[in-house]
Amino acid sequence: MTLQQKLNLKLQQKMVLTPSLQQAIRLLQLTRLELQDEVTQEIETNPVLEEATTVEEPEGREEAEKQAEAEETSEVDPMESYAEKIDVEAYFQDYLETSMKHRGGDSAEVPEDSPDAERYLSRPESLADHMEWQISLSRLSPAEKQVARTIAGNLNEDGYLMVSLEEIAAAAGCSHDFATNVLGLVQRMDPVGVAARNVKECLLIQLDELYKGESLAATIIRDHFEALGRLSEEQVAQLVGRRTDEVRDAMAVIRHLDPKPGLRYNNPVNPVIEPDVIVEKDGDAYRVRLNDDGMPKLRLSSRYRQMAESTGTEADAQAYLKEKVRSALWFLKGIEERHRTIYNVACQVVDFQKDFLDKGPAYMKPLILRDVADRVGVHESTVSRVVSNKYMQTPRGILPMKYFFTTGISTLDGADVSAMRVKERIKTLVESESPRSPFSDQRLADILKREGILLARRTVAKYREELNIPTSARRKAPAIT
Repeated sequence: MTLQQKLNLKLQQKMVLTPSLQQAIRLLQLTRLELQDEVTQEIETNPVLEEATTVEEPEGREEAEKQAEAEETSEVDPMESYAEKIDVEAYFQDYLETSMKHRGGDSAEVPEDSPDAERYLSRPESLADHMEWQISLSRLSPAEKQVARTIAGNLNEDGYLMVSLEEIAAAAGCSHDFATNVLGLVQRMDPVGVAARNVKECLLIQLDELYKGESLAATIIRDHFEALGRLSEEQVAQLVGRRTDEVRDAMAVIRHLDPKPGLRYNNPVNPVIEPDVIVEKDGDAYRVRLNDDGMPKLRLSSRYRQMAESTGTEADAQAYLKEKVRSALWFLKGIEERHRTIYNVACQVVDFQKDFLDKGPAYMKPLILRDVADRVGVHESTVSRVVSNKYMQTPRGILPMKYFFTTGISTLDGADVSAMRVKERIKTLVESESPRSPFSDQRLADILKREGILLARRTVAKYREELNIPTSARRKAPAIT
């Protein structure tokens, strides 16, 4: 067997993601707040980029685009012409001294003994904070407070105790009976029922505090809790041997109990939603514009560019600045491409869903990614990146851009209607039904079929659940006795 060298020619197609293209894709899928952070970070790391807060240099994004295009179309390095000589060390020394002067001035204006403003920023009170506040102000002994804090530290977000009393006693270094007594005290703190070990115990604690003793509601919970979901009020009345109206009143009390007492303190703060696109009605048409409020305006620093173009700049400094200029041009072009793509996609979405904006959800049209991608002239994945985590401010409120994309449901005449329109129809039918004889899922499917909308019963059930509509059995009004 002999070794031979061969030269083979092979032709194939493959996609190569250049660094600039990778950056453009990454910028496209950022939210508006994430883009602000990205811009701020880029300004901090790239000295050639600066925020256009003054009117010294009118040049900005347009010139950056021209330089980027010239760099792409020309094989000659766009920074090969240098004329001026700048003392780099002197310039950076001046820059550092100016920065230190500003820092010194800022610090001089703030007294050393001034309070830290961050200490006074308000934030929502958590369940742990609320329990600690109550424990610290209670009349418990130091040993009891230690056990109470151990209990409070082992609560989940719903307020339930996640470990056994044996583990609590071992962690606090006390007996099982002592931990049990402290647990009973903690469970009567606010919110009542906190530190319960299951839903049944939580509800019984709340009923005991409410009635200060035995009650019909407590009897129902203690003896028939597992069967409550499937039994009617008449059946429960037969089980407990009481009148139906008494059971109805007790069930009303049970429904008003809180099965998750800790959740009110652990609800996350709703994040501030800043729309990426603003849609305003202008006569019979709609005007689309990008929301650039608070977004820094970027430009290339003319001073650093002069240093990069100067033949007197040291080779290492010149190479560094040239690389930063290229990076800045890529970044500016990526942001510009992001703005252009989002704007084009938003315009097509508004054009498709004009009836929805005019008349409401019942007029939402079926829309998929391919419909918009074909009009804009981009790939479906690009449209998917555009609409992900982006919001649009419309006359009908701030809506996710994904909200406008709905699947189509076939009708008897061969046309398609959007799932949103079907949901609105189901909601309207439920609102108009008789309380004594609510529509079942199959009945709703039959009504929609008579209207020309082909929908399976399980799909109706799915849409009903997405609308937070209970089953027909739960919607049925009780008979008057």
